Amino acid sequence: MLISLNWLKQYVDIKENIEELANALTMIGQEVEAIEVQGKHLNKVVIGKIIEFDRHPNADKLTLLKVDVGLEETLQIVCGATNHKLHDKVVVATVGAVLPGDFKIKKNKIRDIESQGMLCSEVELGIGEDKSGIIILPEEAPIGKEYREYLNLNDVIFELEITPNRPDCLSHIGIAREIAAYYGRKVKYPVIELNEAIESVNSLIKVNIEDKDRCKRYMGRIIRNVEVKESPNWLKDRIRSMGLKPINNIVDITNFVMFEYNQPMHAFDFDKLQGNISIRAAKPGEILTTLDGIERELKNNELVIADEVKATALAGIIGGKSTQIENNTKNIFLEVAYFTPDNIRKTSRELGIFTDSSYRNERGLDIENLDVVIDRAASLISEIAGGEILSEAIDRYIEKPEKVEISLDLQKLNKFIGKELSYDEVGKILTNLDITIKSYAEAKMVLTPPSYRGDLQRAADIYEEVIRMYGFENIEDKIPEASIESGKENINFTISNLVRNILKESGLNEVINYSFIPKEAKELFNLGDDIIEIKNPLSEDMAIMRSSLIYSLLANIRDNLYRNQNDLKIFEVAKSFSNFNNETLAKEDLKVAIALSGKAEKTLWFQAKEGYNFFNLKGYVENLFEKLGINKYSLERSKNNNFHPGVSADLKIGEELLGTFGEIHPVLIEKLGIKREKVFFAEFNLTKMLKYMKIKVNYESVSKYPEVLRDLAVTLDKNLLVGEMTKDIKKKINLIEKIDIFDVYSGDKVESGKKSVAMSIVLRDKFKTLTDEEIDKTMKDILTLIKDKYNGEIRQ
Repeated sequence: MLISLNWLKQYVDIKENIEELANALTMIGQEVEAIEVQGKHLNKVVIGKIIEFDRHPNADKLTLLKVDVGLEETLQIVCGATNHKLHDKVVVATVGAVLPGDFKIKKNKIRDIESQGMLCSEVELGIGEDKSGIIILPEEAPIGKEYREYLNLNDVIFELEITPNRPDCLSHIGIAREIAAYYGRKVKYPVIELNEAIESVNSLIKVNIEDKDRCKRYMGRIIRNVEVKESPNWLKDRIRSMGLKPINNIVDITNFVMFEYNQPMHAFDFDKLQGNISIRAAKPGEILTTLDGIERELKNNELVIADEVKATALAGIIGGKSTQIENNTKNIFLEVAYFTPDNIRKTSRELGIFTDSSYRNERGLDIENLDVVIDRAASLISEIAGGEILSEAIDRYIEKPEKVEISLDLQKLNKFIGKELSYDEVGKILTNLDITIKSYAEAKMVLTPPSYRGDLQRAADIYEEVIRMYGFENIEDKIPEASIESGKENINFTISNLVRNILKESGLNEVINYSFIPKEAKELFNLGDDIIEIKNPLSEDMAIMRSSLIYSLLANIRDNLYRNQNDLKIFEVAKSFSNFNNETLAKEDLKVAIALSGKAEKTLWFQAKEGYNFFNLKGYVENLFEKLGINKYSLERSKNNNFHPGVSADLKIGEELLGTFGEIHPVLIEKLGIKREKVFFAEFNLTKMLKYMKIKVNYESVSKYPEVLRDLAVTLDKNLLVGEMTKDIKKKINLIEKIDIFDVYSGDKVESGKKSVAMSIVLRDKFKTLTDEEIDKTMKDILTLIKDKYNGEIRQ
């Protein structure tokens, strides 16, 4: 919001300098972002008169001038413009002036002739858009006067950062109220004088609010026989100070009052309206050409102002071209209204129209002040454009807001701010803020905020008002007394970090995804009916909350493959969300997922890269569970449709399913657009796993006795689960330290229905060196167990 200091002084006495005022505004919450001193770039730019006019002897398109700027000697200036003549009054940038763009005026030679300044255009001075020629001033313009003084460019413009909850401060009167309350001064409101004609506006036009949910109040006045013309200089100065270009006296007045009172309004050419006015929803496909010249098709029941034939304006946002004010306009219908903020915000964003009017309307206006505002605008139009105001303004008031009453306990206030303020001190601050006070007990009061302070709803809001007006700098620093104890770290945070570290140490790369996924993922991965749908998703790709991490990681795989990143080993630790027994709160589970695709890195033994397989993934899973202290679990063939049958396993403890891992089903891979690659995926519920974790670290000294390594290849039934067999062997034979499966083969050299399993077995006794007899006996016991219990034989 731009605030003009000269304009502000109309409403409140200001004795402070610019820096003091800027500091005060910032301290009371209206932060000053920038300060512009108008005309500072027009130093050494003066009014001159051409007293000699000749052609440049060395250039046909240049003129050689003598210009009187009020000094003892005239200035010789070479000029390239074509719109000047002898005796013209012009604007001269003298030597030493610095124009916008850091353009410094110096004595220089142009085609061997000295030039002692420059005649300027609007663009060169940064005060307009006309670059067709130099500025030609009226004959009465005083020679030698600084041009900024001639233009009354003696204002200071503050750029304020207004918070969304304070729309009342998007105006000069709003800021004047703040300054008056801070310094304990009075606000000088404009004096409104209305000379109304006998004829009533109600005899010429009727207004009907059809959409009562989106328009709560609508007022209108007719001003007859106006003269549309250029605005007076004082009004043009005010409009320019707001960064706008003056248009005509009628439009400029509506803008002036908007920046004065923070109330957008619109003026219609009354003679272009066809019949009575209604405030209604747009008809499907209705066409409206707005003031910016764009033809817009209305499709979403936008709120419009309409006559009996057509829509004439988008309510609260922008007017229509068909009823705009033009030079031949004689009769005006002036409107002010209160439209519900959420409707304005929605329509503005849907249509991509952002105006000063929509900016204010979508933040909420003072519905009680519409009569004051429309009378202020009508009186200015009558004064400046010579119009006749018809009597009895139209006022359709659908619903008056209930007055807010806030109970304030002085003791609680003082405890909150850390300062003992008396009843009278607080009362004075609140009175200065136009807050009505009614006492009902000792040190207690009931407060009614003014209608323009919709942000004041509860006692905490009043605390803020008292603090900022009393002054933060007046509240002494005081260290709070508190018993400080170390807090307990959240278990989910602890486990998340632990799992991340384990997987990163295993060589996996962490990914982080949004918690939102497309709705199509629900059917694609059979996510069930407990999915939580987003009511207002940012996009179709963020329509539901994920109950599983599977879509996110597979999408990561797909997107990386598209970018020629082929060998991937990633993981994610994140929450999943699902409906919880039809309650309003979601069920949140902490989960971990791993995804592998492409080829594993080469090792010392395997120099050629080999594609990831089920056992690579199983290794990562087993390592994670081992580090988390979960050892007593079982694996079963998974029936999860998202996985390849026979190449996946459910991991359980008892009957509780902790997760599933394996190869993703080829059909899903194809549907996701992942070409020619297998993807191995694991997902586990860390929330369920918490009760089984034993993270206590036990240290054990390294055995000084050597290990013995033996390789064994056996043939087994194809459907036998090798993992169960190896667990059984380790359990029954004490000398076994570790069993690694390094090859599984089924094919021509193996009997039908059988598979060959090659394993590496590490034997060790922690208390002595194994003898050959002990080693042979142990291997014999292993083979006997495999043969008797699992029908296995040594591969020949």
